[in-house]
Amino acid sequence: MKNAVQKSLIAAALYLSFSALSVEAQSVENSNSSARTESISGTVTYDGSGAGTGGSEASYFGYNAGAVSTSAKNSFFGANSGPVNTTGYLNSFFGAYSGFSNTTGNSNTFLGYHAGYTNVGGSNNTFVGSLSGKFNSSGSWNAFLGLHSGYNNTSGSSNAFFGGNAGFNNTIGQRNVFVGPGAGFSNVSGEGNVFIGASAGFNETSSNKLYIANSNTVTPLVYGDFADSKVVINGKMGISTSTFPSTVGTADVSAYKLFVKGGILTDELRIRTGWADYVFNPDYKLQSLKEVKNFIKQHGHLPNVPSAGTVENEGLSVGNITRIQQEKIEELTLYLIEQNEENQAQRKEIEELKVMVKALVERK
Repeated sequence: MKNAVQKSLIAAALYLSFSALSVEAQSVENSNSSARTESISGTVTYDGSGAGTGGSEASYFGYNAGAVSTSAKNSFFGANSGPVNTTGYLNSFFGAYSGFSNTTGNSNTFLGYHAGYTNVGGSNNTFVGSLSGKFNSSGSWNAFLGLHSGYNNTSGSSNAFFGGNAGFNNTIGQRNVFVGPGAGFSNVSGEGNVFIGASAGFNETSSNKLYIANSNTVTPLVYGDFADSKVVINGKMGISTSTFPSTVGTADVSAYKLFVKGGILTDELRIRTGWADYVFNPDYKLQSLKEVKNFIKQHGHLPNVPSAGTVENEGLSVGNITRIQQEKIEELTLYLIEQNEENQAQRKEIEELKVMVKALVERK
């Protein structure tokens, strides 16, 4: 009997203990639930000490997130994200201290620790990456993607910086496109630049330039100047071909830069090369026609002119062949002058002979 009573008392004690724990757990759960999430007028959701409750269709999560916001359609996630925002609307700040100084800027998306930290009234910006656009205050329509991208931008607008440290020192420059880690790193106030590649245009500080490179070189593979409509290729270029031979036959073409397959059509071709006026120098040795005749008989082409086989095998330099052709024209001119002098001398002799013959006839 005594054992039965003891068992009953123990069972009752256990039941009361479990009941108390269940009530306490339920109380804690309900307490946490009410502190964690609350809806005001069905449009504001917040969580965190000091998190805002103002505005409409808004979400504030984190310590002081959206603390004083009164506007609509903002989403602030992270400790001190958008804490002083007042009338700025349609903003999305994700990350501790993202959009920290924003008050009136709207339609911004800041994602990352300190992203858009100093922005006050800049609008329509997208900053993705820790410290991206940190010092932007009034610049608008910017897109920065990557750690420290657009870090020092203050009022520059309509820029696109993609890559870690891209556009790092830009402050007031506008309409720049920097793609690649470190691209446009040193440019402060330039406008209308396009830098593509890792560290492309790293040291360029002016405007309207084009760099395509994969290092901080000052001679990028492609360089351009939009203001002067110029483009420079620092290397070999192929059109309809990716083959760049160093020799053609026995001719060395390793220094050539442009290779075209399919032909070139142009209105004009200007070549700067040496010319053949040396033919008219007094010490120039002009071969006699007999020597030229013997050379042609032996080789089948004019002296100093490449043979058909050589041209077919190696091609020819337009500048060089033009000079050679001019050389032959000038040599031909000398031959004509020489022939004319001989003709005049012969004509003079003929006239003298005529006079002598006439005199002899008259004596008879």
